Amino acid sequence: MEFELTPELKELQQRALHFVEQELIPHEMTVDTTEALPKEIRAQIQQKALDYGLWPMNVPKELGGLGSSVMEQTIVQEQAGRATNGLWAHVGGPYNALLRGNEAQRKKYLEPAMRGEWTVAYAVTEPDAGSDTTNLQTTAVKKGDRWVINGNKWFVSGGHEGLAVLVHTITGPGEETLFFVDHGTPGMRTVRTPRFMHRQEDRHPEMAFENCEVGEEQLLGGIGEANNISKSWFREERLHIAARCLGAAQRLLEEAKVWCAERESFGSKLHEHQGIGWMLADSATELYAARLMVYATSSEEDAGRSDPKELHTKASMCKLYASEMVGRVADRVVQIFGGRGYCADYAAERLYRDVRVDRIWEGTSEIMRSVIVNGVMKRDLNRMLGG
Repeated sequence: MEFELTPELKELQQRALHFVEQELIPHEMTVDTTEALPKEIRAQIQQKALDYGLWPMNVPKELGGLGSSVMEQTIVQEQAGRATNGLWAHVGGPYNALLRGNEAQRKKYLEPAMRGEWTVAYAVTEPDAGSDTTNLQTTAVKKGDRWVINGNKWFVSGGHEGLAVLVHTITGPGEETLFFVDHGTPGMRTVRTPRFMHRQEDRHPEMAFENCEVGEEQLLGGIGEANNISKSWFREERLHIAARCLGAAQRLLEEAKVWCAERESFGSKLHEHQGIGWMLADSATELYAARLMVYATSSEEDAGRSDPKELHTKASMCKLYASEMVGRVADRVVQIFGGRGYCADYAAERLYRDVRVDRIWEGTSEIMRSVIVNGVMKRDLNRMLGG
């Protein structure tokens, strides 16, 4: 079993790190204070991501993308996670659901996204339904050659801009279907845009669909295909979240190490006090364990050693452990920095706010545990856990 990164992956890792340090980190405080970037800066970052070969990584070469392996994407997402304020969104690629579109849909929504333009927001969560899509209430009813959508969606990340919203609907008993709803379509409106703990360019509006009509050409995939398409997105995004948690924890630990080496208290360096030193030890150990999990799962998916359902379980394991790990690391590092750790001038404070959502979006930690239990009960443990 080989854990050493290949020379190619090491080069990609350094390239991604250079991009993050040169193109993302310098703009963290701008986004933290204004929740936006000047248009020209945003366009510059998007072009740089293309120039660095960091976008669009998850799109196959035959469709015009980079066709990057899962491990390559993980390496880049890890480095992107070092940046605060959601600036990691400028690397990677568009929602993989767009790959399921027909030729016309790919031309309309995927091709601009491959150029780094924001095109589609994903609308799944509702007031009474989150990760459990069996409780969704948004319906799409066929009337003639049109589909009429009614319902409310919450936390539509990026729904304030772009070309369209991809709406997860119920089209029949046990039948879930996705539709593109373009901005400006009659019957679609933004109810409100709440503020959240983190400060990102993305907004997360609540949206209503009231007798909102779309044509057959706006259906993504087939009738009843929403679950399969969304699960593929969940699996990819959960692994990406886990990778970004590694990068965030790495930056936190690096900054804490420097601080502990320089700062003195009661005649000793901070790390020489057992109460502080053990925080560093626990953080390093947990980060090491999480990285092994994420790298192993990424490598396994590339090698085709697991079926999609087993990979879904493992991606959920990675997200659960890595997101909870980085939460603990962030809490310790804020404590190590003391009053400075509570100041937004320091990355520790910003990351403390940023990483909290990783235990919530794309499936809460509780949902992850439910997915994992299901995998434990249905699959061979030796195979699944590498025994």
